Amino acid sequence: MIIDGKECGWIEKQALSTGAISNDVYGEAAVETGAIKTGMLNSSVLIRTMDVFLNILAAGAAVVRSNEDLSAASPITFTIDAQPDVPRTITFHFDSHAQITAYSLTITGVNARGETVVETRTEADGFGDWETSNALASITSIVFTRTTGTGAADTMDVGIGSKLGLSNKLLAASGVYKVTKNKADYPAASYTAEATYHTVDVSTGGAIVADDNFVVQYKTPLSLAS
Repeated sequence: MIIDGKECGWIEKQALSTGAISNDVYGEAAVETGAIKTGMLNSSVLIRTMDVFLNILAAGAAVVRSNEDLSAASPITFTIDAQPDVPRTITFHFDSHAQITAYSLTITGVNARGETVVETRTEADGFGDWETSNALASITSIVFTRTTGTGAADTMDVGIGSKLGLSNKLLAASGVYKVTKNKADYPAASYTAEATYHTVDVSTGGAIVADDNFVVQYKTPLSLAS
């Protein structure tokens, strides 16, 4: 529309730049009166974006490391044989833990937004299979400390899961509004979005097959965009 000979009402990328609101004559008046605050826009403006995951690997229990020896001198820094192909959760499985009664396991890595994240598990969490909450684009280190026990003949596998990490944050799981798998619509019942760690489990509708392609379309508030 035209107001006082000036075209108004269009939102371009420049409109979201620092100071753009108050630099406009109408925006300046609104800011001065307090009718509009930049912080209000940051929380209410939604950015539509998408993440593309091409030719990904099937989830596998020992993709990162197979049969790490838990009897080595503690603390044990795991050998990382392979990094995740895309940002995704990391899985752990004790092949045996007969000679370990207390431990701590710490994984450090970088998520889909380039942030360093750390997760730790101990015997208080049990000896069952474990999957990280964060989806990691790369693993920096995995350190196992054997607090009690020799670890003789005990080993552990490290693999990759089915939860893919998003490059922007979700305000709510409902922010994910469309997923395609191999160019076909993947209905909402087939995936599970999670807003605390900003992941999408694409295995709800069936296990990932090697070389599957996924496109995730979602909304993120301007204030949460990385």
